[in-house]
Amino acid sequence: MRCALAGVRAAQQNRETLGGSWKTWEAGLCRTLYTLGYPELSQPDAEFIEAFRREHDLPYRDVVAAHFTLLFGCGDVALSDYTSHVEQVAAGFPPVSFNCRYAMLGSGADADRDTAYVFLVPDEGYAALSLLHDALYRGLMEPFLRLDVPFIPHITIGTLRDRAEAKSLCDELNERGLSIQGRVANLTVGELTPDRIVDLSEHRLGEMSGASA
Repeated sequence: MRCALAGVRAAQQNRETLGGSWKTWEAGLCRTLYTLGYPELSQPDAEFIEAFRREHDLPYRDVVAAHFTLLFGCGDVALSDYTSHVEQVAAGFPPVSFNCRYAMLGSGADADRDTAYVFLVPDEGYAALSLLHDALYRGLMEPFLRLDVPFIPHITIGTLRDRAEAKSLCDELNERGLSIQGRVANLTVGELTPDRIVDLSEHRLGEMSGASA
């Protein structure tokens, strides 16, 4: 399982170690791109997620809004090619309705393995988000699909160093009962910067004739 936010930490560390050569990044010669699905939520659900993140997602609450990650960080594809690919895939897929009824303990990959996450995982919408992820990783992006890390669609609402604490938070949410309903209607291409993910372009799902929910 992966979390897009782990790349922000790496970018912040790189800025400290690279010094003057960080200007290469600032000049736009090296761009790490993500594709995110920002959920459309009811006001109570949006407020619940933001309140939870303010308390339990301290490293990333101000870095990026709550989201599903559909394409993980890639710095080896030109922005124009990447954007065209996302636009084409988005046009052929309908918007995705979802309902998150389960809080899952998540873990990072590679250097991020010591971090624990609280994931909101959908049951309704799980297959549709997974199929969208699979489609995005065909063609241009196929070489960057990690087959060693299973994809689980999720919204990260907590980032902690204590795995037991993260599991306790998940248990509390599940015992209380979860039902976070929403809709992903657009794919957003974002760029990783030293401090946050900056949205670059938005691509509506289902623009192509024939795409239906």
